[in-house]
Amino acid sequence: MEFKTEFEHHWGGEDNWYTKSKRWAKKQRFPLDHLITGFIEWLHKMWIDGKILMVMDDVDRQVDQIHSQWEANDTELTPHIVETGVFGDEGWSIEITNPIVERRTDPTITGMVTPSDAQRLQEDQRDQGTS
Repeated sequence: MEFKTEFEHHWGGEDNWYTKSKRWAKKQRFPLDHLITGFIEWLHKMWIDGKILMVMDDVDRQVDQIHSQWEANDTELTPHIVETGVFGDEGWSIEITNPIVERRTDPTITGMVTPSDAQRLQEDQRDQGTS
């Protein structure tokens, strides 16, 4: 009396169609097992390529959806600059507003100030320190 036991053990991972079919192909007789294994490998490559194309298509669709959302919410993102008068004249002013800032503070208006005498003071201080 001959007692024969065969078992298979799998170390984790998901038992998907690929692993099941490879296991089944190994159990077939000699000439058939190599043909079936080659066909399964070819089918697996085709399945991976198809999966990649589907994921890339899904990503492209999501990108288009995000772009359409951005275009719907698109506002002017650059600061708005208004300059009145000629630079250097007494009536010259510049107004800069930034639409990104949500506080919407009153625009800052600056004008030309009268020249300072800072350079003249520096010259006077330089003369005092050397004598």
